[in-house]
Amino acid sequence: MDWNKTKTIFIIVFSILNVFLYTMYVNRYNEAKMIEPIGNTDISTRLKDENITVKSSAVDGESVSYISGKVKQFTNKELTSLQNQRIQIINGGTEIQAKITKLSSLPDITDELLSDFVRKQVYKGSSYKLWKVNKKDREAIFFQISNDYMIYYNQNATVKVHWNDRLEITDYEQKMFDSLKSFGEKSTLIKAQRAIEIIFDNGYLPANSTVSKTQLGYSTLVPLTETQVLCPTWYIHIILPKDVNGERKEADYFVNAVDGTIVDIEQNVKGKELEKQ
Repeated sequence: MDWNKTKTIFIIVFSILNVFLYTMYVNRYNEAKMIEPIGNTDISTRLKDENITVKSSAVDGESVSYISGKVKQFTNKELTSLQNQRIQIINGGTEIQAKITKLSSLPDITDELLSDFVRKQVYKGSSYKLWKVNKKDREAIFFQISNDYMIYYNQNATVKVHWNDRLEITDYEQKMFDSLKSFGEKSTLIKAQRAIEIIFDNGYLPANSTVSKTQLGYSTLVPLTETQVLCPTWYIHIILPKDVNGERKEADYFVNAVDGTIVDIEQNVKGKELEKQ
């Protein structure tokens, strides 16, 4: 047996085998790169594939602190500057009920006119921003703000304004936090796009929907009786696809901007028919 010839044949065979195995490896690698796992696919691509539109995205805050505040105890003395109102302080001093004694009609119910009323006629009215207007129920809801961030759906941080069929503002109720303060180190927040992805991954963002608004604010973390802790929270407003009746509804979701959990606010998933323009 010619050992040198046999050795040469083995070398050639193993070389061919190595080339074959390497070719298989390269092909498999390229296939894997072309077919990425869904979880690693960019969220923009995933939304596009489902025909989901993101109309606007809030400016991402790099870091925001938790805040805490005490429920405000109102006194008659600090409300003396409010004119043409009959005011009652109820619920142990934590709520104002005000009746307007000099009524005047508004030309229309608009966000600007309602906001102007609260700013001028409500105690520390500039500390509130308009959340929504329900023309059917004749009610406008304002949320208290801290560092220009809304405090979402906290019963101790709202103003509710009502009007009659003659477009006259008739009364309002007010609650607020006192001495809102940041505490602890500033937390690095998840981005608005990541909050949208969390809603999408949990099945709350169906195909053909539109994300019409994202906004950073606060939600209640520790709801103690007098002092409460609030955490940075993303608000995501969605316009859902048409249902079987051809109607489109809206839904609101809230995501903890620190740990990415979906915040369980009682009013956060509330379908309502879009008002006709």
